[in-house]
Amino acid sequence: MKKYQPSLRKKIKRFALEIYKNTIIRLIAGILLMAVASSLAVNIFEETPESSIQNIWQGIWWAFVSLTTTGYGDFTPITLGGRIIGVIVMITGMAVISLLTATISSVFIEKQIRKGQGLENVRVKDHFVICGWNFNVENVILTLEKEIDNPKIVLVNSCESVKMMNIISHHKNAEMYFVAGDFTNEAMLEKANIKHAQSVIIVADVNELTSNKADEKTIIATLAIKNMHPKVRLYAQAVNPDNAAHLQRAKADDVVISDKYSGFLLAMHVTNPGIPRVIDELLSFEYGNEIVRMEIPDEWVGKTFEELARLFKAQKDAILFGIGRETKSVALHDLLSDNDSYLDVFIRQKLQESGRKFSEENRMTFRINPPQDYRTEPNDIAIAIFDKF
Repeated sequence: MKKYQPSLRKKIKRFALEIYKNTIIRLIAGILLMAVASSLAVNIFEETPESSIQNIWQGIWWAFVSLTTTGYGDFTPITLGGRIIGVIVMITGMAVISLLTATISSVFIEKQIRKGQGLENVRVKDHFVICGWNFNVENVILTLEKEIDNPKIVLVNSCESVKMMNIISHHKNAEMYFVAGDFTNEAMLEKANIKHAQSVIIVADVNELTSNKADEKTIIATLAIKNMHPKVRLYAQAVNPDNAAHLQRAKADDVVISDKYSGFLLAMHVTNPGIPRVIDELLSFEYGNEIVRMEIPDEWVGKTFEELARLFKAQKDAILFGIGRETKSVALHDLLSDNDSYLDVFIRQKLQESGRKFSEENRMTFRINPPQDYRTEPNDIAIAIFDKF
């Protein structure tokens, strides 16, 4: 079936209607029309050799100078009729220019108000989107600020705009934006420019009354985001451990379980007193020592873990305790186009019918405390404890 295409006349009419509705354009058009009309009028009266206004172009220049109350004085009407026109132009010019200035100011003020209320579209790219809200979000923002120079962060949630503006004002080291609304809604995700985001973090939303409702919302948002932008890195928080599998099937790149280690830490207070305090120090910014991933210099590749540990301590003042390796694979969406052509749909359908997976997403595997004779490879990453203070 052929899609409906509006005619050129209708397109022009629609464009003209949009211009007519725009107050600023109407005022500018009014100023131009007034300049031309007053130029024609003053030239009628100034048809004398003594007058400095001898043609239409000089009249237009005089009209603009008079309308804007600049008053260069290079062109001046000398006849009574010309001066009456000049008085009308100057009075009208003050009114119109004041109205134009006020309109432009109101547009900017309205835009700032809408931005503060989370109603404006976000235009940034390569940003981090945080969907939902709970007490962990501020720690997420602080971590991004500390690890990345001036990160671009977009908050998408249903919280009060005043609360979000207070949060944004407290974080001076990040470029932050707010989108108000339900983050499972594709329209809200489009406002957050999800298609150009670098990574997405979905937290268990405190606006939901139960943990299952919060997880359901996280799963729906994961499906929506991965459908809109399959290649974006998405990390989700689950309250109920049973829902982690659902998030993985929804293509979340990784899942964090709330309070997963609370029981372990409580027991460690009894069996190994002091160890939970050490873990707390490594997982917070208050003390300086942090667990970080560090690149292994090319000249160190091929050395044993024992040699590498000595080099990291001597030259980087870091304690090496593990090796990470990212296994890269080709996913189905890397081969298929973003447009759902008949061929792409056919391939996806046949793969689903066969029950086979084309490939898994990129995964990071770790070896904590590997053997001393373990030799590093070019794609290895060092996992170390480093004092950033």
